[in-house]
Amino acid sequence: IIDLLNMYAAENNIILNVTEFDDGRELVTSKTVFDMIFLDHQMRDLNGLDTIKSIREKNIDTKVVFVSSYSDIVFDSMKYNAYRFIVKPVSREKLYEAMDSALEMSSSERKLIVKDENYNESIVVYEKDIIYAQADNVYTYIITDEGTYRYPYNLSALEEELDSGGFFRTNRSYIVNLEHINSYDKTGITLSNGHKAVISRAKYKDFNACYLNYIKRPASR
Repeated sequence: IIDLLNMYAAENNIILNVTEFDDGRELVTSKTVFDMIFLDHQMRDLNGLDTIKSIREKNIDTKVVFVSSYSDIVFDSMKYNAYRFIVKPVSREKLYEAMDSALEMSSSERKLIVKDENYNESIVVYEKDIIYAQADNVYTYIITDEGTYRYPYNLSALEEELDSGGFFRTNRSYIVNLEHINSYDKTGITLSNGHKAVISRAKYKDFNACYLNYIKRPASR
């Protein structure tokens, strides 16, 4: 599974941090909150069903993909809101489909806390609604169809917070949402609101590869 996950990350130009546990008890006692868990049923100390039960009892809603040779436990896994059930051996197609679906869902759910232009009111903005972000000294302006908002940190901090698979930093001043691109060339990127973001020569090759990978992804958007 780890090899397939690394292949998926490379093909989709995203960064995945993968942690491996020897048994379910190690996972349950871990203080790390994971975005997604691939869970085998057959494990020492704590099997897959007991592990997912313990995870849910801690009110953790992480997406859990059950992996097992025993297809008869699929309904038991669904009692604990398993995200997917993949029968061994794990195929590239099944794992990629699960990852595509999870990333699409995560992208639509991810949020930022920003301020209005007068820096008075705190506002929740969904990442999918961000068209682009532009640096302004130590702050950053975030532009959506609904308005312009102020992010209280610099562009590099925003870059760290955003979904790496859906955004691209084109130069020192811009981050663009790949979903909101209408057209582009070596001089700039035209976005869905008509704004043209500058792209540096040094970034163009990487951007072109990143965007082509993005639009080729099979998950519907």
